[in-house]
Amino acid sequence: MTRTATMTALTAVGLLYAALSLAAVAPQGQVEGEVMQVFSTMIVIKNEQGHATILQLTPRTQLGAQFKPGDKVVAYVTPYGVSSVQLKANTAQIP
Repeated sequence: MTRTATMTALTAVGLLYAALSLAAVAPQGQVEGEVMQVFSTMIVIKNEQGHATILQLTPRTQLGAQFKPGDKVVAYVTPYGVSSVQLKANTAQIP
């Protein structure tokens, strides 16, 4: 990778983390919304009011699908973290 490509990649990652820092961390209870971004340890969802929420995933988090941007999900958050993330019942999953 060239120096320019490396710097561009690092800038993109920095901007992404800056944007995510403005999002709220998931509160306890049920969180519903549309998937905006999917990472190995987190999912960012946007609720109907347009507010982003970061769902921190752990090895114990049960995932109901392989999520992609645009999926409608419901997540269950406990004091110990996100227990599960599922597709909403009225969302048809197309392979």
